[in-house]
Amino acid sequence: MTGRKFIGLLFLLIASQYDAFSQIGGKRSFEFLEVPNHARVAGLGTVNVSSNAGDVNMVWQNPALLRSQMDGQMSFTFSPYLAGIYSSTATYAKEFEKAGLFSLGVFYVDYGNFEGFDNTGAPTEDFGANDFSIQLSHSRKQGVFQYGASVKFAGSQISGYNQSAVMMDLGGAFLHPEEDLSLGMVIKNVGFYTQKLDGEDRSLPFDVQLGATFKPEFMPFRFSLTANRLYQYDLSYFDYTQLDDDGNNLFTNENDDAPGNLDKIFQHLTIGTEIILGKSINLRAGYNHLIRQSLKGEQAAGGGGFTFGFLFQTKKLNLAYSNAIYQIGGTSHFITLGTNFNHILKKKS
Repeated sequence: MTGRKFIGLLFLLIASQYDAFSQIGGKRSFEFLEVPNHARVAGLGTVNVSSNAGDVNMVWQNPALLRSQMDGQMSFTFSPYLAGIYSSTATYAKEFEKAGLFSLGVFYVDYGNFEGFDNTGAPTEDFGANDFSIQLSHSRKQGVFQYGASVKFAGSQISGYNQSAVMMDLGGAFLHPEEDLSLGMVIKNVGFYTQKLDGEDRSLPFDVQLGATFKPEFMPFRFSLTANRLYQYDLSYFDYTQLDDDGNNLFTNENDDAPGNLDKIFQHLTIGTEIILGKSINLRAGYNHLIRQSLKGEQAAGGGGFTFGFLFQTKKLNLAYSNAIYQIGGTSHFITLGTNFNHILKKKS
């Protein structure tokens, strides 16, 4: 695929999703696809499409980041989430002599068991709920550019009721040939339902993301800046119906200021930083302003929006951990364990 054809396809996909532009914040289905599902992206602020550090898990954020150096990489992530929810992710990359480089991944979220009641309030059988996504990704290189696409089948189940959809991510990346600089862009979750719940009228979790990652030559830092939801300017939630004529909140009698333009801009941005302490240890930190503003409490936001993590790796194994803070008392943990399956096969042979 040439660069012109790729750019043209990007704009075509954006235009095809125009009706979904105003649908955010609980108004879209399969929103679990927007949740970080491995330690690297969680530690860098939960959104990143440009971090080109050889981690096969980044294919979930941008399929163009799938590179030949990842051949044989396999990774597993377990994440104890909020309120007893947990998720797990498995990812594997393999390069075939004729077909090229592919990655297969499975993402599963379990919401636990719930007590069931009928319309009269009488107890019925308990039930469970879960989401899953199976993703196949492929990438190609053309000079300093990488192009990639992911096709995913996503499903949701609650108390025996099911819905599913087929979606696609289309991404591109620029990898500087000399500097530690990479740019990434991805259009995510373009697709259609294959099965719907009765009354389901929500759109799929479409997104357009753009980012850059850069490491200065003589500094042990790698910086990332990512912009997401580029199709809509105002992402903030502000209920004007709760204000009186003087701008005071009808319930607290305190003045509530509507979000300003600077705040609205920063809600699109995620900042990530890595501190490289040699070949074996890597520290990570990030900040997501949208999370902080969306989930902050009435009195304080605490550490909401901040993320922290580390990576420890050897020649055969790597272990990563991250902690994403969503609000006061609400944190999520991510544990990722990875290795290269090719090394295991060589050792056996």
